[in-house]
Amino acid sequence: MIRVLARLHGLPAALVVCAYAAAVLTLTWLTQDGHLGDGLYGSLCMLLMAFPLSLVGDSVYDAIIGQRHDDLAYGWEYVEMGWPGIATALVLALLLMWRRTRLAGQVVGWALTAAVLLTGVAIVSDQWAPRQPYGWPFLVYGLIMAIGLIAAGRSTAKDAGTGEAGRLPSVDPE
Repeated sequence: MIRVLARLHGLPAALVVCAYAAAVLTLTWLTQDGHLGDGLYGSLCMLLMAFPLSLVGDSVYDAIIGQRHDDLAYGWEYVEMGWPGIATALVLALLLMWRRTRLAGQVVGWALTAAVLLTGVAIVSDQWAPRQPYGWPFLVYGLIMAIGLIAAGRSTAKDAGTGEAGRLPSVDPE
């Protein structure tokens, strides 16, 4: 994961990926430790935050039917709930890494930023008072992601005009 982050297009893209991964891990922790109430609320939030891959994961099953495995080893439920979001973070990192897919990475990044911000707003504005303070980290993560995406977009536009990493494009003498 560190090698992938090192190949990202600078610090802004790494901020976006790390903030999204932190949001997924925070949601997993809050859900599994019961801070958001029952597991249904966290499973629905994970369904929103890691949408395409969460359909494959157990989040849909947990949201519809309830907890399936009560005899899992300690810690496995964290992996079981969080893997769609971590896989989505890796896909986002790969999209932001290559020049050809940077535009797609920006689009996916903005969609994930909207999902993280929506999760934060939903938790903060919830009617159940004990759940409300746990939405603020998601708003901060979404803000970090938005700042990183804006900075990554500006650095991409600057690199397009001056060549890679501030160098002038080479001119063929022919």
